[in-house]
Amino acid sequence: MNKVVSSFNVAACVLAACLYASQSAAERVADDGEHVRKVTIGMGNFEPYFVERNQSGIFADLIREIFSEIPNAEPAFVFGHSNNSLLANYNAGRLDAVANLFDSADIDTCRSDPVFRFRDVAITLAEDAISISTVSALKGKSIVTFEGARNFFGSEFSQLIDDKHYQEVGKPELQAKILFSLRYQVSVGDLFIFLNAKKKLEQRAHSLSEVVVHDIFPKIESRMGFKDAALCQTFNAALKKVRESGRYEAIYSDHLQALTAK
Repeated sequence: MNKVVSSFNVAACVLAACLYASQSAAERVADDGEHVRKVTIGMGNFEPYFVERNQSGIFADLIREIFSEIPNAEPAFVFGHSNNSLLANYNAGRLDAVANLFDSADIDTCRSDPVFRFRDVAITLAEDAISISTVSALKGKSIVTFEGARNFFGSEFSQLIDDKHYQEVGKPELQAKILFSLRYQVSVGDLFIFLNAKKKLEQRAHSLSEVVVHDIFPKIESRMGFKDAALCQTFNAALKKVRESGRYEAIYSDHLQALTAK
């Protein structure tokens, strides 16, 4: 009899756990008794903006901070998407929202106010003592950059390129390694991606030269995309609070400090 009761109790516990897990995947109950909606958000696949191994990164931290101002909703991240798979999964109904949505993306969604910020820069080795104050000053320099940069930065950039001394790479994190190998004078691309790659090289016991950052490109911003227009507007209001409080800039500052700390 005891064995039968014990088996029944185990089965009941397993069933209850499964029911709870199923319920919590869509929503949970907050302390005030209100149901908290899980918002499934498609996330990218490049560090340090998206860090899948610990569900973090600059953009994940920004989203969590903004959702902290939305009492009855919380983010559920799905990392690892390329830009194409992000849009495909959203259009197929497998995601409630997408992160890092550019205005050029062809997608039927409620676009939030600008949320995410990239900082494209030119980076040189300090020992080379190269002065770059404008995009035109890149003329005559050997350049390594990311795939598609020729079109991305526009005609001024593309016209000054010398194809014999210019390389685009499919993985932007390789630019740091290539610059430090002394094959090119300038790396052009996102500051945080470069610094993250540099940090990893240093962790492998490499002794690296100091670098100089030349801030010559305008900032680039992207948005969130939501299926739920009401949540989109609520998100915008929460974003405004986070910006006004200083927490938005603090997230970028904290990540920059972590990437540059010795």
